[in-house]
Formats: sequence, C-alpha cells, structure tokens
Amino acid sequence: MAGTTIAPVQVAQDREELTVDAVVLARDRRASVETVLDRLEGLALRRVLVADNGSTDGTPDLVRARGGNVELVEMGANLGVAARNVAARHARADLILMLDDDSYPRPRTVELLRAAFRRQPRLGVAGGRIVDVDTRGDVRHRGVEVGSFDWFLRPRGRADAPEDGFPASFFPQGGCMLRRDAFLEVGGCFEPYFFYGEELDLTARMVDAGWEVRYFPGAEFEHRRELVPRGAPGIRRMLRYRIRNQIWYFWLRFPARLAAVRIPLYLAFDLVECAHRGALGSWPAGVRAAWVDRGRVAHARRPLSRSALRRAELDRGRKHLRLLLHGLLRPLRPSP
Repeated sequence: MAGTTIAPVQVAQDREELTVDAVVLARDRRASVETVLDRLEGLALRRVLVADNGSTDGTPDLVRARGGNVELVEMGANLGVAARNVAARHARADLILMLDDDSYPRPRTVELLRAAFRRQPRLGVAGGRIVDVDTRGDVRHRGVEVGSFDWFLRPRGRADAPEDGFPASFFPQGGCMLRRDAFLEVGGCFEPYFFYGEELDLTARMVDAGWEVRYFPGAEFEHRRELVPRGAPGIRRMLRYRIRNQIWYFWLRFPARLAAVRIPLYLAFDLVECAHRGALGSWPAGVRAAWVDRGRVAHARRPLSRSALRRAELDRGRKHLRLLLHGLLRPLRPSP
C-alpha cells in the first residue's frame, strides 16, 4: 500500500457543517484502543476508522466486534505512518480527526476544530493541546510545561487561546484535525519516515502549497502516557528514528547551504538529549541510518522556497536553542 499515488479530492465549502471521520492508528494496544473507542462514542463523527498496523494482540477482533460506525482498515503489517495515508483514502468526510491508539479528544474539541475549519477555508491542519494522563485518566502533565507541545507552539508572551489559533511549525500527529483534500493534495505523510518527525515535513509541504497549519490550545486531547525508564528500548528507537528523519527532512526540503547549517545544529541538540535520556547510542545509530538508508529518499529531494520555509519553521530553532542553553531538557515527551 505504501507508495500508492494519492489523488486530490474536491470538497464542497458551502455547506453548513463539515463532516468528520476519525482515524485511529493502532498496533498491539487492544485495551487502549477500547478506551479510545469508548471516548469517541457520541461525538459528531461520521465514521471511526481504525488503521491497524498488523496487531497480533486481538485488536482487529475487538474493532470488528464493535459495530456501529467503527470500521477496521487492516494493513496486514506494520506500515508506520503509511497507514494514515491508507485510512485517509478510505475516509469520505471533509475533515479527519487524526488520533493514535492512546489519544482521544476531550469534550467540545471536535466542535471547536470543525468550526475553525468552517471559518478558515485555507486551514489545512489544526493541532490541539496534549494533556498527558495515566491509565485511570488522572492528569500527569497539563500540557503546558517546558518542552511540551504547547511550549513549542505558543508564541512567547501569549497565554490566551484565540478561536483561530496560532500559526504553527508542526502539530501533534495523534491529536489534530486535518482537511482531507489538503492532506491528499500534498501527498499525505512521507512514508519513508515510518515514524517520528513526519509532521515537520507535512507542515512544510502544506505551507508551500498555500495551506495553513495552526495550533489551537483550546482544543484539548488526552494522551494515555505510560512512564518508561531512561534508556528503555522504546526511547532508543524513537530517538534513532527522529535523528534519522530530521536529517532527511533538512536534506529533502532545505536548500543545500541552509541544510548544511541546520543539520549539525540539530545534531548537537539531539546529542545532548540522547545523553539526558540514557540513550547515547541512539545518536550515532540515527546518523548512520540516515546515510545507509539514503537511497530510500534520494528520489524525493525537493527543496522548498526560503519564504515557505520561514513560514513553516517559525521559531522552532530558537525554541530548541532555549532548551539547550538553559539546560531544560526533560523527558516530558519526544520533542519534534
């Protein structure tokens, strides 16, 4: 399924209410998927598509038995972010609520974001504020701490939540709503990334195509976050993918001279974070993977204009520099 050509889809803009389908990306988290589906019941969603990446823990059977507006879209194997593209092609609504198998919207989030898309016809992606909760639903992090999505995406000195949001340099892929035709028009997620960091590339391509990517702090999503120790396999894997993909992102979308500056600067940040997270080996592993696997992305290099990159990147680099200089790296979440 990966690599299938995605055709643009035209959506009427003159209707009173835009329709919404939810896409839940799932793999081997049966109990968590059940919680997510429970939380989606009663929301104004046409369909809930569970894009299953080859689960072997009974997740597909759970989804099939659910019935109602819940449908299973089976990948047959772990396709990573390519599953989002497959599910988007199956969706038929104007908007897609993109979720992971451990995230779901809080009350009124769907209505708030749908209204924003109605007001802003060039809005392509709307990211929400992520609130980390434990398995009981108790809040672990309010989503505004240093290093959180909110910290990265909120302009300095702003504590409000405007109804039309803030321009954003990326978005939480498991807590956002996107316009289906815009997503498909720019090619969806860049599938060679597999996981981690694809939202940076998608944001840049959206902005280059004339779509807006914005952050809506009033639209809240809960993320069932499991505590993992420093140096855990999942942490090492995430950092390895993120380092590889960020190198690819700069090489694919930036002019050569600018990429040559950005890559070492971000590698310095990643080296500090890898050490902080007890996963120092992920740094050379990610750099090595970017080089060894370069043939997978060599065909796709398409540097964007500097004006588009300025609009897409905003102050992301300065925010990373603030973390690095002030020693505020914390294991709150994988930063973008």
